[in-house]
Amino acid sequence: MSRPNDWGRIAPVLASLALFACDGVLLDGAAGPAGAGRRGGGPVSCGDGSIVLGTAPMRRLSNAEYLHTLRDLFPGVTPAVPELPEDTEVGGFENDARSLGPSDVRVSRWEDIAFRYAGEVTSSPDRLAAFLPCAPGAGDAGAQRACGETLVRDFGRRAYRRPLSDQEVERYVAFFESQREAIDFAAAVQLTTMALLQSPWFLYRIELPGEGGGDGVVPLDGYQLASRLSYFLWESTPDDALLEAAARGELATDAQLEAQARRMLDDGRAREAVVDFHRQWLDFDRIEMDEHQGRVPELYPTWNETLRQAVRDEQDRFVEGVLFDGEGTLRALLTSRTAYVNGPLASLYGVNGPGDATTWEEVTLPHDQRAGLLTRAGFLASHAHSGNGSPPLRGVFVMERLLCEPRPSPPPDADLTPPVVRPGEEPRTNRQLFEERTSPAGCIACHTRIDGFGFGFEHYDAVGGYRELDHGLPVDASGNLTGTDVDGPYVGAIELSEALAESARVEVCATRMWMRYALGRAPEREDECLTSRLARSFHESGGDVRALMVDIVTSPEFRNRPLASE
Repeated sequence: MSRPNDWGRIAPVLASLALFACDGVLLDGAAGPAGAGRRGGGPVSCGDGSIVLGTAPMRRLSNAEYLHTLRDLFPGVTPAVPELPEDTEVGGFENDARSLGPSDVRVSRWEDIAFRYAGEVTSSPDRLAAFLPCAPGAGDAGAQRACGETLVRDFGRRAYRRPLSDQEVERYVAFFESQREAIDFAAAVQLTTMALLQSPWFLYRIELPGEGGGDGVVPLDGYQLASRLSYFLWESTPDDALLEAAARGELATDAQLEAQARRMLDDGRAREAVVDFHRQWLDFDRIEMDEHQGRVPELYPTWNETLRQAVRDEQDRFVEGVLFDGEGTLRALLTSRTAYVNGPLASLYGVNGPGDATTWEEVTLPHDQRAGLLTRAGFLASHAHSGNGSPPLRGVFVMERLLCEPRPSPPPDADLTPPVVRPGEEPRTNRQLFEERTSPAGCIACHTRIDGFGFGFEHYDAVGGYRELDHGLPVDASGNLTGTDVDGPYVGAIELSEALAESARVEVCATRMWMRYALGRAPEREDECLTSRLARSFHESGGDVRALMVDIVTSPEFRNRPLASE
């Protein structure tokens, strides 16, 4: 679906968000996950055709990137490995360069993991031959040395994501030879592989500056671009086809980059990476990591680990189905009635489905109850308390993650415990309880806006079940959108989702989120031109998410770095 004549709706939104950025209103973290930073001093001009670049900091591989890279470097090798320290989420994502520092514990775990992978592939002659086909028999020192050099050049190229220099090869081969002479060939292979897996060139994405033009712009070389492509689209290392394209200089033009991007998006690794992006952006993992995910057993007797896992899995299946097997649009994510259910989830949704927890089927959800991600149990259960849903949590989510607005801070003396009906009190709905709690003057100003989103979800309980009554009283799920480009009254989460699907601000926010993920940092003032171009193209494509990813890859900002960067 194309909407080329509707740019008048989105241009003012971009202008207003640019003003937010210039005033420093949209900041990082709790103040707004995709807010612009404060590099630079004045407005950015986008009309002269020049490339304006934000920072390009060195990035450690995130846990997901690191583990996926090992998976792809060692196919079929799955040793038991120690758990890595959790990556710190910044602005909703775990790949922000400024949060990806090392630690003593992490370095120790890296060493242990390298030992286990290298030990696994050298644990028997057959495994050694599978990992290093040139492995010669005992006693042939010359052949063993040559095979060691093959290991350094071939495996090193894949681990470093570029060819090693002659000096690097010489150092590693010398190390290999010293271990071969002191121990044996297999030990030399193991220890050299371990050394490669603990090099900064493996653990970090390093983009050394090349020659820049007078405009301070440095084009990335083919191997640097290959790494940017693979970690953006796959959360993993470049494959041989991508490295070979880099070697041939075939990552230089828009057409070449687009062809590689589309090839990579057809790979199963892209599905996994895109699902993981949405897990982070849309806060799916709260349902696993939040220690308060217990539910009152008397109210929710069916809530158990099996159902909780099904709720989480459905989110992943839904995102993958919409973006790779369905319409592929942001609108479909917000409005589709298609769902993937097993037995427990079918019961929760009130639809016919499999009779067990291991079989999954595609179904259509009731049109008057569900539409898109915001009406699925994953989102609803993740933004709830133990006994009921949470209008503030659900409303803040919409503001912060879908509109890229700053999260309001509660007053220091605010009571943040969930309101409940006490014994002997008159029954009240969840909405009435929260309206009472947030009625004081210090709360109502922010909650009028927050709850204008959050009350729309009152038809859904703490596990995402649909209801018409709450504490025996009729549910009121009406709301009023203010301060958006789709302001006005609505009733229920379906109407809210439809409104958000039409919002240019949601499109711009999604664009900013994808930019942040691709660049590994918060958007900066220098990114305003890129945001404008990408958001316009995204809008005109009808919100085609994969087309947006390709547009990011082919943008000058993705293909270049500033001459001096942080």
